[in-house]
Amino acid sequence: MNKIDNVLKFIYQGDKVELQAEKIELANVKDLPKKLKSILDSQKKLDKSVPAYEKLGQEIKDQKGMLNMYVGDAESLLNDINTKAKDLGVDPNSFDGYKQLSIEVSNSKSEYLK
Repeated sequence: MNKIDNVLKFIYQGDKVELQAEKIELANVKDLPKKLKSILDSQKKLDKSVPAYEKLGQEIKDQKGMLNMYVGDAESLLNDINTKAKDLGVDPNSFDGYKQLSIEVSNSKSEYLK
């Protein structure tokens, strides 16, 4: 009888372990809808955010292009005024706006047009 008890005890313990494993698997299956909802929610947010981000990126690119053009024009103007002022023996900084434009050209090149 002792052997039979040991065998039954062994079988009973084995079944118990299998049931625990099945409970773990079922617990994991319950997480599937939650994970799916999380993924779908994130995708929905990205669907709204990405186009706005891409549009903003294009606007930044366009504005940098315009700024680059304006800076080039301003540099040409500053160089022309500087050359003519030196020919006349006049300090170009004495002209209204010359110094400020020169500063803004420098700021634009160092901060926005890197």
